[in-house]
Amino acid sequence: MDENTTSPKEKMLDSIRLHDASTLGTQFGIKGFFVRPYVSFFVGSIIKRYPRFVRPLLVLARNLKLYLLPKRIEWRYSADGLATKAIMSFMDDPEFQRSCERMRVASGAVVDPGLHWRVHQVMWAFRHCFTLKGDFVECGTGRGLMMSAGLQSLDGWDTSGRRLFLFDTFVPFRLNPDTGDNDPARGMHEKYAPSVEAVVENFGEWKNVNIVKGRIPEKLPSAGIEKVAFLHIDLNHSSAECDALRYFWPKIVNGGIVLLDDYATDTTQNDAMNSVAAEFGVRILTTGSAQGIILKPYETN
Repeated sequence: MDENTTSPKEKMLDSIRLHDASTLGTQFGIKGFFVRPYVSFFVGSIIKRYPRFVRPLLVLARNLKLYLLPKRIEWRYSADGLATKAIMSFMDDPEFQRSCERMRVASGAVVDPGLHWRVHQVMWAFRHCFTLKGDFVECGTGRGLMMSAGLQSLDGWDTSGRRLFLFDTFVPFRLNPDTGDNDPARGMHEKYAPSVEAVVENFGEWKNVNIVKGRIPEKLPSAGIEKVAFLHIDLNHSSAECDALRYFWPKIVNGGIVLLDDYATDTTQNDAMNSVAAEFGVRILTTGSAQGIILKPYETN
């Protein structure tokens, strides 16, 4: 393809693939040793079988063996605040790989940000919610990483008549923690959208993607959304996130999913979301990537 006719997204994808082909090793693997800063003086039934004078030595030996002596790290993967020895078969799925690649294109960076578990969760939620009636909604889109991955994972989005609404101010400045407003005095955030035009261009390949520029929650009623199957909240500010969840909760269909991006990364946001969830009589599942998932209960007899 002529370089002059290559789109920005295609150029970004070429750069990502060139970067990956120019690397060695496993970026998200982890090797080395660890110790556990923990001791237990509990004398269990096994140690009680031995004379009292040797029990302290046996307790010491147990602590050394189980906790204090260095052990080789067994984790298969470490990134995004998560280290795990879980079998991650989804990483070998070509559909997952394409969604991850599309997420990286939206990020505007050639280096893999290591958001595999977030993409995995978004794909799972998208596929479940695609079977339900209702719109897909994101509050706090930034550059559009997760929604790009989610749309990439679905077959038939353009012919489904489904709608995706993306709410954000779409300005690049960091938030004022007191007001929740973008504050030029605090500088630019590399993960925020450089402009609304850049986000429009990123999502241009899909139909029925509605980009709504404005402050949350004030802008939410303007979209005229009646039913929601999937809601993603990533506003980095507890009061705005709670307002968004309270606004949309009555609109979320039974079986619908709420994905909270910042749920377990900040104590204030964690406490605030737990409080709102209690209002609705539901509990939030904490995931290893520090997100939260709410499944709206189905009606019961």
